[in-house]
Amino acid sequence: MRLRLVLGKRGEPFRVPRHYNYPLQSLIYRYLDEHLATQLHDVGFGDGAKRFKFFTFSRLIGDFQQAGDDLVFPKGATLYIASPNMAFLESLLMHLLTIGELTIHNSVIPIFRIEALPMPEYQEEVILRALSPITIRETLQQCDGKRTTYYYAPTEPEFSARIIANLAEKVLIWYGRSVEPGDAFCTPYAVNEAKNFHMANYKGTWVKGWTGLYRFRAPREYFQMALDAGLGERNSGGFGCVEVYTPRP
Repeated sequence: MRLRLVLGKRGEPFRVPRHYNYPLQSLIYRYLDEHLATQLHDVGFGDGAKRFKFFTFSRLIGDFQQAGDDLVFPKGATLYIASPNMAFLESLLMHLLTIGELTIHNSVIPIFRIEALPMPEYQEEVILRALSPITIRETLQQCDGKRTTYYYAPTEPEFSARIIANLAEKVLIWYGRSVEPGDAFCTPYAVNEAKNFHMANYKGTWVKGWTGLYRFRAPREYFQMALDAGLGERNSGGFGCVEVYTPRP
């Protein structure tokens, strides 16, 4: 399930930092019941190194202009927040309705409307639109012993394989059972490696990711997890939020 937030008032532009992923993530945690926020932030779900927060959010979607280190939205924006965790969504929704605004740095952004969107009907193969950049990485050991982070582009075979493997781990942890992926894949459908490439500064680390459209084929549990928890990594930092794409007639 996901929430759709329509932000801003007509005739009242608002601005946010250009790299707003972390401030927005921090705001989401602040708008949860304290015990839930602590559990998610400090522990998450899973054992050992494989732990997930099981929520994701989109970019601020709307027309904007760059103004130095800020982005200015003159006509408002839309934000999607998704999770399979109903306790998370219910807590967040109650706080959003009570407070009625988002405060990001020095900007107080009114919430014009909130909608709860149901899960789309399952389809074995769909086109997904990335509402925030999808990121998949691997830490590589260099000859000199140093480590470097390599981000896979959508055109590389490892991109699809790692997307599906990541979903398999999420499904196992959330549902408590393994679901074989079969012939699942996530490959670029309409992705321009230059236009759809993004770099975001997240907590001082530059994260690479790609938006665009992707062909996605997977079992029902993977489909639901992709939409509720996101594709790829760093989902709770605002990466990998997707929706089912329906072409306009």
